[in-house]
Amino acid sequence: MSEAFAGYVCTSAAIDAAIAERSMLSHPFYQAWEEGTLTREALKEYSKQYFHHVEAFPRAVSAVHANCPSAVGRKLLAENLAEEEGLGQGKDDHATLWLGFAAGMGADEGEVRGVAVNAETQTLIDTFRTLSRKSYASGLGALYAYESQLPDIAKTKIKGLVERYDVNEAATLKFFEVHELADIEHSDVCRELLDALPEDQRAEAHAGACELAEALRTFLTGMQRTTGMVC
Repeated sequence: MSEAFAGYVCTSAAIDAAIAERSMLSHPFYQAWEEGTLTREALKEYSKQYFHHVEAFPRAVSAVHANCPSAVGRKLLAENLAEEEGLGQGKDDHATLWLGFAAGMGADEGEVRGVAVNAETQTLIDTFRTLSRKSYASGLGALYAYESQLPDIAKTKIKGLVERYDVNEAATLKFFEVHELADIEHSDVCRELLDALPEDQRAEAHAGACELAEALRTFLTGMQRTTGMVC
């Protein structure tokens, strides 16, 4: 058995431990947001870059869904994908919700879509795409590494925006409010599917989760670099 699983009775618990060591919330860029020391201009630039990850994300979910060998698993992942794409009466896709946040930070849609994507942003997009297509286990691990962090991230971001930046507009906060709740269910689905993986696929899921978690932190380091943030 791999050392990564020593002492853990299930795949998701071992991956949770690995993600905790690579948490986005522990990154200096997100800590500065929480403390209110990021400038509004830095938040604006962040909103423009992160949009391109949000827009690409449903394709990664779709690839994991396509690779899932279980009909039950595919149904659960399809429900996740439908949520991301805004399928259903009165729902917006999540990229549109993100544009609402960007607008609140002072970036219009043209600016967001037309921004030159940073190298670190492109690495995140490429890493997610590669892992999601590599294998079911790899993609599922990557998906979990992202979605399991989102509820706490969303809660922290809302608190920071309201208390540190005096942001109260519904459209600006809606992306985070949706993810604070929706990704509890999404990560529960991924956790269930991870723990159902055959023994010989556990290590690949773990590796995929670690690689994606590192890419997420690298994205934030890229935001430090491009906004001139000193940590």
